[in-house]
Amino acid sequence: MIVSYIPAPGRLHAEQADLRQPLPPDAVWVDLLSPTPEEDALVEKATGIGIPTREEMVEIEQSSRLYIENGARYMTASLLSRASDESPEAAAVTFILAGKRLITVRYTEPRAFQAVSTHLARACPAGISGEMILIEILEAVIDRSADMLEQIGLEVDQLSRRVFDQKPEKKGGNSSQRHREILSEIGRKERLVSATRESLASLQRLVSFLGADTGGLSVTKESKASVKSMSRDVSGLSDYAAFISGKLQFMLDATIGLVGLEQNNIIKIFAVLSVVLMPPTLIASIYGMNFAHMPELQWTYSYPITVTGMILSGILPYVFFKWRGWL
Repeated sequence: MIVSYIPAPGRLHAEQADLRQPLPPDAVWVDLLSPTPEEDALVEKATGIGIPTREEMVEIEQSSRLYIENGARYMTASLLSRASDESPEAAAVTFILAGKRLITVRYTEPRAFQAVSTHLARACPAGISGEMILIEILEAVIDRSADMLEQIGLEVDQLSRRVFDQKPEKKGGNSSQRHREILSEIGRKERLVSATRESLASLQRLVSFLGADTGGLSVTKESKASVKSMSRDVSGLSDYAAFISGKLQFMLDATIGLVGLEQNNIIKIFAVLSVVLMPPTLIASIYGMNFAHMPELQWTYSYPITVTGMILSGILPYVFFKWRGWL
């Protein structure tokens, strides 16, 4: 799908492209969402620049993501997508600045794009250019990342209280199930933080490339100020994301340690039981022998004496363990 954004009095008018018609020549933003080869060809014919394929967009080399070709600046970043789903990802999005026009190529739908298009459809400054739209999209992406990290930070704090909450009234239920849920939640949070960190790292490279005077191309003075501000914001968010990631790793280690302690307690119970039952078992084994000459078998009170001895031999080790604080 191709959506062209055309300047109108006080706003941008969105118009979906028809393959049978040429693109509007005055469009300042051409947004390609999951384009077909035919749609790529239409944009290439109208703009005179090449549109990268999906395979080219996912290449990780910096030279394949940030470069200048035919007077156009190509910038590919991994933007956070599906952050509210179970499978968040950092999907590649390409921004192409060609003169006053911005071309975006994407195979995902980050919320920042919808927010910017909705905002520009209501109001936009006069003389808006592709560069200004790019700055606004990047700022929206960074704001979205900041909101996500803030929300993750609050959820991680709540999760931390669950991990280290040892109050008896909060422990009820199956502790194994509780720990399993905590480990699953830590895994989901770490997946989201990892995708956010990947997105911020690629944004940092893109912003640096955008702000540099490369190949005789440079942004305006106003945009350079915005680029510097975005660079500081991305750097700060990256540090905060690293902090959250470290906190999640600590909680993961702590949860695994608590699981190990519970397993040790279970093993200790079985060990104590084996020690407690060993003397009674020994007594029962002795008098279970089928020897012909066992004087105690002829005693009148041999049975109650033996049973009493078995009980006492089991109680005494238990009392000793309690006295030493091993139980």
